[in-house]
Amino acid sequence: MHAIFIILAIVLLVATALSAVVDFRGSEKVEELMRRLGHRPKFEHLLGVIKVVGDLGLLVGLLGGFRYLTLAAALGFTIYFLLAVRAHRSINDPTNEMLPAVVLLVVSVGTVLTGLLA
Repeated sequence: MHAIFIILAIVLLVATALSAVVDFRGSEKVEELMRRLGHRPKFEHLLGVIKVVGDLGLLVGLLGGFRYLTLAAALGFTIYFLLAVRAHRSINDPTNEMLPAVVLLVVSVGTVLTGLLA
């Protein structure tokens, strides 16, 4: 696998794993965001599960040398963060509130693109 692809996949893995921890811990900021989006209480736990599953795909793909599994997980995160940015925009969140989702969208897109070119 290409070095840039691996580095981006690791960055995506670490960032989404940390984000999943925040989702499971029940951060007041995340809970407030879920309320503003109209989701039921503890919905962020489901988002944490989605991130953990994606992280498992990234990890197994990287450790096992399964480029297409890593690509699939990165594509899943691309869709996830695209929807996250859309959700932030739907409630008119300021740019600084949606910045983490935008950055992770860029990282996940970069992972997919470098994986396709590798």
